[in-house]
Amino acid sequence: MSGSPSTLHSLRQLVADRFPAAARTRAGGLATGVPGIDRALGGGLPAGLLTELVSAAPSSGGQLIFTRALAAARAERRRVALVDGTDAFDPAALSADSLRHLVWVRCRQLSLALAAAEIFVRDGNFGLVALDLRGASAAEQHRVPAAAWYRLQRAAEQGGAAILVQTTQPTVPAAAHRLILEKSLLLSVQTEMRAEVIAALAPAIARQAPLREALAG
Repeated sequence: MSGSPSTLHSLRQLVADRFPAAARTRAGGLATGVPGIDRALGGGLPAGLLTELVSAAPSSGGQLIFTRALAAARAERRRVALVDGTDAFDPAALSADSLRHLVWVRCRQLSLALAAAEIFVRDGNFGLVALDLRGASAAEQHRVPAAAWYRLQRAAEQGGAAILVQTTQPTVPAAAHRLILEKSLLLSVQTEMRAEVIAALAPAIARQAPLREALAG
């Protein structure tokens, strides 16, 4: 589905019709299957909070982390919503089974991407809501008002999903956790077995807000 002002209402109605009874996501969040991420966050992406993953260097592993989180959610039979803020996701790169529990919305305006993410977060039927802004320019990312991020955070507190926001530089003021992928994966690493590539992912922690601070916004 492509996001536009005229289709946000349709998206809201579609989600309500497809998932009429919200089965709230379980507490505790979602393990990603990436040891460096799960260790840093105490077990995985926390439910009810925003985690920002900054791909500060090209080919630093951001897409691999999302696909691992998608696989982890699939293994637990939990739904995933991907709001593709720059229409960059390529579903052909993944297996049909990996995509079975994925709802994908394509957007070309960041304001619409935030609004679409909020719809999924408030729905309460998704274990993971991912908002990918990596294809947007730095100027576009920083034009998103801080109030929009705190609105999404407050929705997350009630919805119970784990929220993963992917950016290319620190952007999200409401993030309880900010992880930064600082190094591009070397070609030699990229061509190794996937398990070894995953083990090589070790993001730096730039922000890890106390829970009370994060919830206070």
